[in-house]
Amino acid sequence: MQGAQAKTAESQAAQHRFSQVFPEFTEKEMEQLITYLEPRHFARGEIVWQQGDPMDYMGFLVDGGLVVKREGRFPGKNIILAILEKGSLFGEMAVAASHQHSVTISAVEETLAYVLSFANAQRLFQKEPVLSIKLLKKIVVVCGLRLQYTGSRLAELL
Repeated sequence: MQGAQAKTAESQAAQHRFSQVFPEFTEKEMEQLITYLEPRHFARGEIVWQQGDPMDYMGFLVDGGLVVKREGRFPGKNIILAILEKGSLFGEMAVAASHQHSVTISAVEETLAYVLSFANAQRLFQKEPVLSIKLLKKIVVVCGLRLQYTGSRLAELL
């Protein structure tokens, strides 16, 4: 019984940390959203996905950190594109389309993420349209900010 109570307490603590990632969501919205998500733990050094793997979920980084890298011009040589920290989203395109990942992501430390599979995203879109719109707006803002940052970095290099 103690094991179940500890697991429930751990789950509640993780859900609380997850809700801190989305302060604009109400408690009720968080409770609705979390039913479509699965917690995933990644060990330090563990590959989340490889460049070329199929996209089948997106993630919300709750604890830990991830490194995003892409193979460079020379085989075996990777370019670090980003270090993701608590509150980051990753793999956002997986909720809308089936493609292959263009980057490799691995954990730089013990990491907890909540993941939204393509199938669960489709169910969320059908059953919770208002919540879905709010989530998609958050994703669009994050992607837009990343694109602005990338444009600024590119302009500095040219």
